[in-house]
Amino acid sequence: MTNWQPDLEGRSGPRYAAIADALAAEVAAGRFKPGERLPTHRDLAWRLGVTVGTVSRAYAEAERRGLVSGEVGRGTYVRGPQRPESYFVHDRRDADPAAIDLGVAVPPPGASDGFLGPALEALAKDPQAAALLGYQPAAGKLEHRAAGAEWLARRGFEVAPERVIVTNGGNHGIAVALAATTRPGDRVLIERLSYAVIHPIARMLGLRLEGIAMDQHGVRPEAVEAACRTSDARALYCIPTLQNPTTAVMPEARRRAIAEVAERHDLAVLEDDIFALLAESPPSPIARFAPERTYYITSLSKTLAPGLRVGYVAGPADAVENLAGAVRATCMMASPIPAEIASRWIRDGTAERILEATRRELDRRRTRALEILDAWHLDCPPGSPFAWLHLPEPWRAVDFTAAAKRRGVIVAPAEAFAVGRGEVPHGVRIGLGPPRDRGLLEQALQRLADLLRDGLDKSFGTIV
Repeated sequence: MTNWQPDLEGRSGPRYAAIADALAAEVAAGRFKPGERLPTHRDLAWRLGVTVGTVSRAYAEAERRGLVSGEVGRGTYVRGPQRPESYFVHDRRDADPAAIDLGVAVPPPGASDGFLGPALEALAKDPQAAALLGYQPAAGKLEHRAAGAEWLARRGFEVAPERVIVTNGGNHGIAVALAATTRPGDRVLIERLSYAVIHPIARMLGLRLEGIAMDQHGVRPEAVEAACRTSDARALYCIPTLQNPTTAVMPEARRRAIAEVAERHDLAVLEDDIFALLAESPPSPIARFAPERTYYITSLSKTLAPGLRVGYVAGPADAVENLAGAVRATCMMASPIPAEIASRWIRDGTAERILEATRRELDRRRTRALEILDAWHLDCPPGSPFAWLHLPEPWRAVDFTAAAKRRGVIVAPAEAFAVGRGEVPHGVRIGLGPPRDRGLLEQALQRLADLLRDGLDKSFGTIV
């Protein structure tokens, strides 16, 4: 444990913020190593002559900034200057360029190959296409919104085009829905482990995230109920189908229960259904059971192509103007040229062909993952573009991730998805989609299997 004592001289503002600022400066200067343990709350409070509550608040602020992570009963550890979402971006500066990246949740490449050229050629020959270079309505062209409604109908969710808003991908859709349903300082309930990009979005909007207990079926309705009774929560964000990162699929009865809780407590539900079209016979979305308060979010990035930044948000009829206003405030309008390509692909069946090819390839990759890692507890329902590996004793997620990286494989640890300071399960998410070659994926999975067999001793040497 470090004997760190921050120099607060000359730092204005509340003491807790000054402590967090000093820690940020130390991390940026490289004076801490990732994984280094900070003084206990009580110890640092005694050294600085402040209350334990001030230090607790300072550490919480540092965690909010992505500087540290806390584990109940173990202490607070320096995470480093990287943001939690840095586990998922491809341009990791410290990553071995030869490493096999299984750290991101994307569809396998190749399914959309050969379709973009003809689409662009047809668009270039269309005399009406020049109109796409002008401003469009903030909610999107009605034809694009109608294509979005058609895409949602493939999921079994029928909605009028007038209730669909076009966004620049799923992340933008999340930000737009949050901006339309909350105000700075509001509390948003979220699964205890969830999509990492929700953190920077919440910070940007000034929102407070509260992690909610989960089980093998996703977020628990009774936990949502309890949180609503004891807090001023305004919204719930959840991923009911192929939950990211755990792969959980919420049963229909639980979806109905969530809808009932939301109704009782006037809670907006932000349903991220981005993986649902990959899943095998998923239950009906929550939006079907609570259409008057659910904001249904999806995009084409995880089903067709990550670079096709086109998403759709279907909200209650009386929320369309607020959603459109959030689009206008963030980007004026979703880019109409990608939206036009997406609309043509949806209408002419190209999107369905790409989707089916993606499903077939994911099925092959899932089969190999289950075969190679059959000796361990791996969750990977049909259609999932990633798997959740429950680590055996004595592995911790951060240790396994570091050991896997030394063997040339990148995976995403549970800590990257954690909300708040509670205990984090010992698990890692393994992306099945990133490698272009299936053989490369099998090679990476075999390295992980060998690592699990070797255990900690061979990876780290003697543990004392």
